Formats: sequence, structure tokens, C-alpha cells
Amino acid sequence: MKKILLASLIAVTSTFSMAAPSSDKNPAFEQIEQLIKANDYTTAYQQLQKLAQEGNPQALYNLGYLTQVGKGVTKNEQQALKYYQQASEKGYVVADYVLANNYVTGGLGLPKDEKKAREYLEKASNAGFDDATVQLAVALFSENKPASDQQALKRLDPLIKKNSMPAIHTKALYDISTGIKNKQEAKVNQGLQSIQNLAKKGYIPALMAVGNMLANGTIVQQNLPEAQKIFSALAQQNVPRAKESLDTVNKMMSDQNKAKKS
Repeated sequence: MKKILLASLIAVTSTFSMAAPSSDKNPAFEQIEQLIKANDYTTAYQQLQKLAQEGNPQALYNLGYLTQVGKGVTKNEQQALKYYQQASEKGYVVADYVLANNYVTGGLGLPKDEKKAREYLEKASNAGFDDATVQLAVALFSENKPASDQQALKRLDPLIKKNSMPAIHTKALYDISTGIKNKQEAKVNQGLQSIQNLAKKGYIPALMAVGNMLANGTIVQQNLPEAQKIFSALAQQNVPRAKESLDTVNKMMSDQNKAKKS
């Protein structure tokens, strides 16, 4: 189950944003967003520094982001980490989420530490940050323990009721995994239906999952041309891992054609 859920984890955590949350009424952030859109990162960085000096946690977080990627300032992961930590200490939950991810991956010079990652995820989840809740559920499912599964399902349930696509997708992968493990065809079909519905809506992680299933042919009937079509479209959008998946499917189709001719 851990392998099938990993795709959901990566999909959820691969995007970072400079956008200010809707709850933030500070007009200075609207000006900063305009500077970012105009690629004037240096001025944006300077404006964020002023806000950070006033103790604004969102400004600290965004300084961390720009410092991490080297926009408007020299790239410095150690300094970026300090900004994220300061934002976290002031209650900015997005910073908690980023710190959790880096404890998972060992990024920003941090050691891989599942315990610390869990602490930050729980903090962000308890504060109502949906992405952290989904990732926390993924971590709980990966423990393969009934009690942990129930905790994960309890965390996901409110989000599913709000039609959160990441939450529905994670629950669907769980249903497929446990359904296969326990030979419960109805549960597998339930998970498949959810993922297929999400794919029809254009949800990228679900499209990737459907493409993989069509390519593998273990859960649904193998359909390499359809998998090729899905991965080709996603690769054109520069979706992570889509190009690699497309290359794999192309090779599989080439090998099959060679086998037919021999």
C-alpha cells in the first residue's frame, strides 16, 4: 500500500505558491503579487523584508520561498530554512507544511526525520490546512495498522464531505489497496470509480493513476494506446513524471509490436 499511496503524496506536495491567503487583508501583499507577476523579484523581496521586520509571518514565509529558489536574492537554503522556522513559530501553517515536507525528503539541509515531519503535519492539520491533513492521512495509511487507518479516515472524512479532490483521491487509493489486499472486489471498484470520476474532471494525480493502471494492466484491462494518450497530454503540460511514464509506455508498445512481427 505504501507504494501506491506515494504517488498521492508527491502530487500533493510538489507545488508552492506566493499567493496570499484570502484571509490576509494587508494591501501590501497585493502590491507584492503584482511585482511577482511582473518578475520584479528584487523589489518584491525588499517589500517582504519590510513586512517581515514588522513580524508578519506570511512575509517571513515568502522570504523563505524566494530565498530557497533564488528569486530576488542569492539562493541560500540555510537562510530559507530560518525564514520558514520563524514563520512557523508565528503560526503560519504553510511554513509548517513546508518544514514537514523537508523533514520527509531531507531537503534544506535537514535530516530525514519522520517524527518531526509528523509533528509539523499534525500542527498544520489541526490548524485547518487541508493539504497537511491529506499528507498526514497518507503517512498514517503507510503504517499499515488498523488503528492508523481509522485515524487517517477520520482526518479525511470532513474534507471528502467538502469534495476535496486530494482527499477523495487518497481515500480511493486506500480503498483499492485494501480491497486488493483483502480480496474485496466491491471496495476495489469503489476506489476505481472515484479515481475515474476525478480523472474525468481533469484532476492530474487521478489521470496519472489511471494512466499507470492502464499501462500495468493489473487492476484494469491493459490499454497501452489509452495510457499513451493520457501521458502524452500530461507531458505536454510538463506534469512531473509524465514524460518518463510516456517513454515507458512507448517502449512497451514498441516491444509488443516487435513480438508480433517475430
